[in-house]
Amino acid sequence: MSETKEKEQKVNEEENGMSRLDFLKSVGTGLGVAGLGAVMGGQAFADMERKGKYVFVITNGGNDPNRAIFALLMAQTVADKGWGNVHVWMTLKGAEMANKNKTERIDSPIFKKFGNALEIIKKLKDKGATFGVCPPCAEYAGAVGSDKLDFVEKAGGDWLMKNIQDAWVLWL
Repeated sequence: MSETKEKEQKVNEEENGMSRLDFLKSVGTGLGVAGLGAVMGGQAFADMERKGKYVFVITNGGNDPNRAIFALLMAQTVADKGWGNVHVWMTLKGAEMANKNKTERIDSPIFKKFGNALEIIKKLKDKGATFGVCPPCAEYAGAVGSDKLDFVEKAGGDWLMKNIQDAWVLWL
């Protein structure tokens, strides 16, 4: 750096009270402390203390039973821990789980010890979970009339969009 520029920088530092490097160091330190605070005791942990609404969107059924059962098990964890209200919404191939004739046959080789889809759904229902199914998907999966589980309500995309705005959402 030229001698003239060094003199200008010293004058600026004296007028402003801190060098550019010192300023950048202080900003970096402040951001680091704020980030550490959020991770160690801030909002992320505080949210777990309040009860909320959880929406589990299940897009798989017999086509991918591991993913379908995993989603149900995550919903069961929330219900068992008492973290809040659980709603399971089934869409696409997940609508098969609203069909009485298909639900019992959906089981996962990975999660076999936890039961089939129907057994887990009944446990969730007993814990107060509610269930919805996309109406066109229910028709496609044959989950209509007496073939639909009686406690599963038809709930369209409008229901989903209204309810995910104030919920924790797991989309599987």
